[in-house]
Amino acid sequence: MLPESFCSEKENDDRKIRMESLGRLVNERNRTQFERMLREARWSGVIDITGWTPDAVKALMTVCADEKQSITIKHESRYFMPIRFPRKSMLDSFVEAIISGEF
Repeated sequence: MLPESFCSEKENDDRKIRMESLGRLVNERNRTQFERMLREARWSGVIDITGWTPDAVKALMTVCADEKQSITIKHESRYFMPIRFPRKSMLDSFVEAIISGEF
């Protein structure tokens, strides 16, 4: 039998992998559902957004801003640790800069 801490770590890893995979499929129509899933899932550490759609990244940023959650974002070989997450029009620019590599 596995210790409880191992099971919870495995569950967290599985949840994180699931979210990272789904982030590649999120669009404007299902962004609200993805935000809900992100709110229900608690994790820490690095979240790899490589290949995510802009809508998925916006959902992640929105949830982190609302929940005051601190995360490290990985995109390709770059890491970001935002202190504060942008909102509204700044959010679009921030997401575009991360995804395009301008930031």
